Amino acid sequence: MTNRAIQAAPSAPFGVATRAGRRHAAGDGASTDADPSGNQDAAFAGPTWFVVADGMGGHRRGDLASTTVVETFATAELDPVDPHTAVTTLCERADTAVRRAAAAAGEPGMGSTLVGLAESPIGVVVFHVGDARCYRLVAGELRLLTRDHSHVQELIDAGRLTTEQARTHPLRNVVTRALGIDGDARPTVSIVDHRPSRFLLCSDGLTAELGPRTIGRVLAGVECPEQAAQRLVELAFEGPALDDTTALVVDTPTIGENDRGAGPHEAAAR
Repeated sequence: MTNRAIQAAPSAPFGVATRAGRRHAAGDGASTDADPSGNQDAAFAGPTWFVVADGMGGHRRGDLASTTVVETFATAELDPVDPHTAVTTLCERADTAVRRAAAAAGEPGMGSTLVGLAESPIGVVVFHVGDARCYRLVAGELRLLTRDHSHVQELIDAGRLTTEQARTHPLRNVVTRALGIDGDARPTVSIVDHRPSRFLLCSDGLTAELGPRTIGRVLAGVECPEQAAQRLVELAFEGPALDDTTALVVDTPTIGENDRGAGPHEAAAR
C-alpha cells in the first residue's frame, strides 16, 4: 500500500499499486510536500466505493485534486434505489470540492479524472469522468466498460483515427471531461450484472503502456488481486512510463479458477 492509496474496510478482495511516472524523476517540478514522489494519482477502497483518480496540472497540485476526489467518495453512501443520480451528485460534489481546494491553494489549473465502481442490489455500478478506465474479466473474457472522454476517442468514433494511431497521437492526453476544471464534469454511469468478476480500475498511465492482451493475461493468470495490481504496474514500467500509473484490482466476489482460466477474448498489441 502506498501513501497515495486509502482503504477503509473494503467490501471485496482488492489490491492496489501506484507509482510516480518517470517524468517526475526527470525533474518536471511536480513534486509537492503532500507527495514528494510527484505521484498525482490517488486510489480508495472502502465498504461502498472503489475509486481511482488521476490528478492533472503538473506543478499545479494535481495530487491535491485527486486526493480531494477520493476523499469525497470515502465519506459517501450509495443510494441503492437510484445509483445513477447518486453517482452524478457525488461527482458534482467532488467537482465543487476540487474547485474550492484550487482556490484555497491558489492553483486554478488543477483537476482530476475519475473511475470507480460500487456494488448495489441491482448490479455493479461503474462510472468515469475523463480517460481513466474500468476493465472487467468475466467468464474468461476481458471487456472494457468505459469509453474515454478524450479528444482522440472522439476522432476514433468519427473514423478519423485508429486505436493504434491514438496511442501515439500528440493530443492523446487531452480529455474532454474532468473534475475541477471549467467544462464538462458529467460522469458516464452504467450498471453491469453480479456475475463473479475481476475488475480493474486504472489511470491512463497504465493503458498508455499496456494493451488489452497484456492486461487480460495478468488479470486471468495472477490469482491474488494485490499481486495482479503490482504486476500490471511493473509491466507498465518496462516501457517509458512517463505518466503516473495506478492499478486497482477488485474481485466481486472472489473469482474461481473456472472463471479465470479461458483468458481474454479481446486481441490487441501490448
